[in-house]
Amino acid sequence: MKLMRTSTIGLCIILLAAALADAQDWRGMGRLAGTVVDDHGAPIEGVTVKAVRGESKGGPTVKTNKKGEFVLAGINGGNWNIDFEKPGYEPAKKSASFQEHDHNPPMTVTLKQAAVDPNVQIRADLEKAADLVKQQKYADARAIYQGILAAHPDAYQVEPYIARTYYAEHQLDPAIEHLRAALAKDPNNVEVKLLLANVLAEKGSTDESRQLLASIDDSKITDPSTYVNAGIGLINQKKPADALPWFEKAIAKFPSAPDAYYYRGITELQLGDNAKAKADLTKFVSMAPDAPEAKTAKGILEMLK
Repeated sequence: MKLMRTSTIGLCIILLAAALADAQDWRGMGRLAGTVVDDHGAPIEGVTVKAVRGESKGGPTVKTNKKGEFVLAGINGGNWNIDFEKPGYEPAKKSASFQEHDHNPPMTVTLKQAAVDPNVQIRADLEKAADLVKQQKYADARAIYQGILAAHPDAYQVEPYIARTYYAEHQLDPAIEHLRAALAKDPNNVEVKLLLANVLAEKGSTDESRQLLASIDDSKITDPSTYVNAGIGLINQKKPADALPWFEKAIAKFPSAPDAYYYRGITELQLGDNAKAKADLTKFVSMAPDAPEAKTAKGILEMLK
């Protein structure tokens, strides 16, 4: 039994020594240097350079410095396989054969930038533009949106974002232009229809605004201002009889929207129905006593006593 243990231990030592020798067989006195650059010849820092000698699994791993330079030192001569990797670049593989004690000229390796998923870049640009909009930097945000559209002409979904930046600057005509462009690409887009209808109503193009609203299923409208703005546009055109149905629709669907009662009251007053006007304005004041229009409503109620 003792003899067997001794033999086993001896075999393990032999195998371990062989493994260590195999793992170290790449070490020597040689040196191989080089530079990693991009497509434009600019050095790339932080590239992982992993070298493996022949069929062995051993070899050094280094990274390039700020000048894109790397040095594989203390290596044996022979055939080497070298991998170059860095996130954002396509990996490269090179083979090198050299003599340990010869002068080996430096090598230059070019890494190509990896193709970027356009959707990833677009999402990043949209997030950046959204932050600028929050800061009310509308022109800067618009430049990003326009850049997306220039690079990706099929990304018509950006058109409403451009329109919103113009609208925020009270530039209604270019806002309408971009909303029309979006609607031309996606004629059934309810959100774009609503935006365009509201801007047209604000501009005074109430006929087109009403036509757009009429083409939308009422169940898709979730904001009372859609109806209210259409009515206000008609009031501004001195068409109170045409405006009244829009305020009635707003109240029917959004009974807790105070603005609808205010403007319906104003419209009823213009139509000579003082009793209904008084009731609507009274309700408005009770619902929104601190609203900017409350002072006007109270003044009218005083006159209607």
